[in-house]
Amino acid sequence: MNEKDLEKDLACLCNEPDFRALREQRYKFDPFKVLKVERQELRHTTTLSWLLDPQQTHGLGDSFLRSFLTEIGGDGTMPDLLISDQTALMGRVAVQPELRLGGEQLLSQVILDDEEAPRARPRVNGELDVLIESETWAVAIEAKIDSKEGEAQLHDYRSYLDQRFSGHKKLYCFYLTVHPEPDVLGKNLEWRGIQWGDQVAKALKSALLGKYGSSPEQALARCPSDERALCEFLHHYMVMLERLADALHGVADTVQVLADRHYGTLVALKEDLLRRENHRFPIFPWSTSPSWARQYWECRDVLDILIRSVRSPEASFTASVVQRMIAQAPGHMQVSYLSGEGANKATIRFVPGVWMDWQVTSGGQQTPLHALMFYHVALRRHRKDIEIKLLLPGAGNQQLQTELVRRLLAVKESHGSEYTRPKEPYLADFIEGELNTLKLYTLSLGWEVRDAELVLNDGADEKIATFWKAVNEHTDLLERLPGAHQADFWEDWVAHRAKR
Repeated sequence: MNEKDLEKDLACLCNEPDFRALREQRYKFDPFKVLKVERQELRHTTTLSWLLDPQQTHGLGDSFLRSFLTEIGGDGTMPDLLISDQTALMGRVAVQPELRLGGEQLLSQVILDDEEAPRARPRVNGELDVLIESETWAVAIEAKIDSKEGEAQLHDYRSYLDQRFSGHKKLYCFYLTVHPEPDVLGKNLEWRGIQWGDQVAKALKSALLGKYGSSPEQALARCPSDERALCEFLHHYMVMLERLADALHGVADTVQVLADRHYGTLVALKEDLLRRENHRFPIFPWSTSPSWARQYWECRDVLDILIRSVRSPEASFTASVVQRMIAQAPGHMQVSYLSGEGANKATIRFVPGVWMDWQVTSGGQQTPLHALMFYHVALRRHRKDIEIKLLLPGAGNQQLQTELVRRLLAVKESHGSEYTRPKEPYLADFIEGELNTLKLYTLSLGWEVRDAELVLNDGADEKIATFWKAVNEHTDLLERLPGAHQADFWEDWVAHRAKR
């Protein structure tokens, strides 16, 4: 792309309504952003533990702790965490931040300045971010903002805590992140995922509403003068959490749509910026060359975000196909993404929302159904199609998966099935343990290139309608499994419908 074309395309991008809306949001005043602590993990975890402790100076008493426990335990599977309003938590719950896990006891860790954030902090024998403990239960929270979970970190923490509380306290473990991380949780099934912009934000909003009897914004306006500084801090922290919620929900979608729509422009801009950087001619506010320099500098905060969100045309096309499929889902059918959404890969995993609430229990250990089987959508270049399959992945518990397949096929024989037809050679190999993955169902959507664009072949909508018939049948087969609505299937199948 030549200089003039890039200048023209950048002007078009920067004038889009969605782009202007993103810029307006970026320029809202936020003291945490000015101090560059909005993405610092340690700042967030220490603030969280401060808010959770009823004896701290936030003036909220135990209302934030109570709201937080309700948010994380409100699906009915953790009754210990549903504390009645008549039960005082002050003096009955201990909240401990930054705990070093080592030896035979939990040792409070001195909190040091983390100027290196958002990189992962070094840990000595392991440090758990927050522990909430009562006489009968304990809640462990490991939190991340931009850093990643260390190798076997959650597994090691859980093993230590199991040993620490085994036999005398019920243990609940939560992995707190900005975005859901199903790949991490799929390897650490004892941990449940929660988000800063969801459960934490909702708990703080509820606590502020309870204290001031109004929204956080109104509370700020009518706050007593002697509480003004505290009220402003809580209000601005609430705003920052809401921004993380935006990143979780709407804003991230807008960014990705813009990045996909202007793929060619953003790739050309990125390549030109890198070339100038390598030749030591970076862009500055006073740069007069290239002709698009001033436009870039004025909008660089959002443009840089879009550049980081650029994904391949294949990944964008696959995502658009899945969105087209979801748009045609039956009205009652909700979908939960597991991974791939927004990634620079032409694969996406998802399950019907109801499957997210189903657990398979064996040997006293619960395994989410979606860790054992899910729908996998992938673009295949060599076949020029999008393959949609109900997959039992190799990373799952194969013994449990094999038993699940046996039961499903037994129900299929009793009730019939048009859409559950694993290929016999592969099925036999999977049952015998010679194959570690299995497709229970497969559908192919052909595509072609028209005017340099990937498009689905004619008849795709009819095939998509067939797919949703298959999903309904698969869900029905699962619900027909023996004991599917009881507490014992094989050893057990637990199908409870959680509040999401």
